[in-house]
Amino acid sequence: MKKSLQSQLFLNVGASLLIIVVSMSFILFISWRIQKIVDTQFRNERFFQELQDEIEEIRTPFLDYLSSRSSKALASLLIKEQTLRSMIPDDQRIYDSVNLSVREVYHLLEAYLDMIDIAIQEKRGSAISEYTQLYETMENMNQYILSLIDKISLKGFREQLAGYERVINVSRQLQFWNLLVIIFAFIWAISWMMYSLNKITEPMHLLSKTAEELSKGNFNVEDIHIEAVAEVSRVVETFNRMKNDISQYIAEIQQQKTIEQEYLNEKLRNLKMEQLLKRMELYTMQAQMNPHFLFNTINTGVQLAIVEEANKTAEFMEHLADFFRHNIRERKLFVPLRHEVEGLRSYFYILNIRFPRSLNLNLDIQDAIDHDYQVPAMILQPLVENSVIHAFKGIERKGSIIVRIWQDKTYLRCSVKDNGVGMPPEIIESLMQHSFRTSEISSKVMGLENIIQRLYFFYPDNKEIIEIRSAPGQGTEVLININMEEEPCITL
Repeated sequence: MKKSLQSQLFLNVGASLLIIVVSMSFILFISWRIQKIVDTQFRNERFFQELQDEIEEIRTPFLDYLSSRSSKALASLLIKEQTLRSMIPDDQRIYDSVNLSVREVYHLLEAYLDMIDIAIQEKRGSAISEYTQLYETMENMNQYILSLIDKISLKGFREQLAGYERVINVSRQLQFWNLLVIIFAFIWAISWMMYSLNKITEPMHLLSKTAEELSKGNFNVEDIHIEAVAEVSRVVETFNRMKNDISQYIAEIQQQKTIEQEYLNEKLRNLKMEQLLKRMELYTMQAQMNPHFLFNTINTGVQLAIVEEANKTAEFMEHLADFFRHNIRERKLFVPLRHEVEGLRSYFYILNIRFPRSLNLNLDIQDAIDHDYQVPAMILQPLVENSVIHAFKGIERKGSIIVRIWQDKTYLRCSVKDNGVGMPPEIIESLMQHSFRTSEISSKVMGLENIIQRLYFFYPDNKEIIEIRSAPGQGTEVLININMEEEPCITL
């Protein structure tokens, strides 16, 4: 499995940094050991120096007390004695010769302090010869303790110095190996970087050469197949798909040229039908034809088409006559639901003839619905017409209009849904107002607004009589909800 560039960077840079961190940690550890050795030696030296100072300083108040028996000298002596006793540790374990000498110093110091207590008692008892002889003995012991401390300091320093030299030698070796590790990590990182860059630059070079061929119109070049990091591989795969899609699209355009004449003929037939409808409308307005004259004229056209064996035209004229008959005869405000369905079926047939390839129509009616139920006249066909005229402008996909009629408990629900361009929210809000303002609404939606206002007029108490569900680019659905238990305000 190919690793992505990000994961490779993370792993390799992380490994390099880890090696460097470990190497620097070794150096830090050795430096810490050296500092610890030096600090231990200096701490011991400071302690023995302080001990020597205290031993030397206790002689002055001791001699003053023996000479003058001053209470001030006695107080100072007792303080110094207490300080020296506090410096003697409780744990005096023996690990080596140095610790043995240190233990001897502490024992001698304890004996020396005990002698001070005895000398104080002799002084209080005025035993001059006894504390004088004791003082001389203590002076010799004092000098011996000081000399013994000097020997301990010198011996300890020499032993620590030997350990310090060993640590320095090991530190130098570690620093040398650490330098080699860092150099190796640097060389390895540079090598990996060059390898990764080659995996990026080589595919990009092939991409540029292939793109140059495509710009010349040569779409028969082979796909790019090369091993690269995941991100570049995705770019190469996308480029290959784009090249193949463009090539396929060009082939489809060439194929469409072969059937272009058929599309032109179909458009010509549609134009002729539209001219026929407009001419019939013009003749009706000019001559003020009555319905019977119009139907007889259309029937004559049907018979003429049959004689000429134009069966499809005859069928179209029959549905056109039914559609006109439905629109002219419905002078009532309310009609049975089946009349609306019959007129819609005829209108669907006419639309299928006009737009056989660009429009898909679907009429879905619940089987158990009451077709004799009274509904407002002309509420479905204008909605379909509004979708046909305005919903599919500027889109290339095939249009679809679905009309559904079903019964939901006490409600009769009628839905007209398309997959067109949709309507913006401000237009929907303006249409759903309980008023009819032709000056504020575009003529493109006048048929829809007419239906909305009529439904509001017939069912003033039903706030949800009609709904518009739409958004730009997502189509539009107009849903009519008629409560079958609610009587309209006008039924003529």
